[in-house]
Amino acid sequence: MIKMEVLYPEYMNLYGDTGNIKYLQTIIPRLKIIYTHLNQTPAFTKEKINILYIGPSTERQQEEIINKLKPHREAIKKLIDNYTFILATGNAIEIFGKYIEKDNGELIPCLNLYNVYAERFSRLRYNDNVICPLKNFTVVGFKNQLSHLYGSDRHALVSPQEKNYLNFIIDKNLFATYLLGPILILNPLLTQNLLNNAQIPFKEPLFHELTITAYQQRVIEFNK
Repeated sequence: MIKMEVLYPEYMNLYGDTGNIKYLQTIIPRLKIIYTHLNQTPAFTKEKINILYIGPSTERQQEEIINKLKPHREAIKKLIDNYTFILATGNAIEIFGKYIEKDNGELIPCLNLYNVYAERFSRLRYNDNVICPLKNFTVVGFKNQLSHLYGSDRHALVSPQEKNYLNFIIDKNLFATYLLGPILILNPLLTQNLLNNAQIPFKEPLFHELTITAYQQRVIEFNK
């Protein structure tokens, strides 16, 4: 049985990114999903899990989530070091950095696992379509955020169209990204790569060829 833990679903569920969970349910046989709510101890501290999912939240909720996860920093680091498949989307990527600087200058300490930091910039949200060629495939998605990520960590990556700030942290089987979508449905090649790297068996989803065609068309359109 493959175990997937979804952290704080009552908060981290914006922009339809719960579609990532539903998608994995359709392609991973015997997937058991553990929903950990805000006042519960994460399952990854007590038992072996195969997938950890952390989705986007509001900025106020994000600060509460960071405080909940700080006591589990070393456990999260151990998951990364042991090649556990961790998917973080939207502003969840910021939790892994050093701090978040609010627009009033206040610093919110984060897990400090990577040499990156976030700056919140205003009440106006930044929206964009993003395309980024990685090693074996291209990733596409959408952004809706009140902050940007900066730093000089070797695991942190920019996309070519946005060279001033970071969009990804990729380390072993951790894949953290600002991109929304939900990203796994939009990027079937990425999904296959992540699951293969984590040695998690999966089956070809329904309408797989149609999904690939849609993905290829999206790459063409985003490149224009």
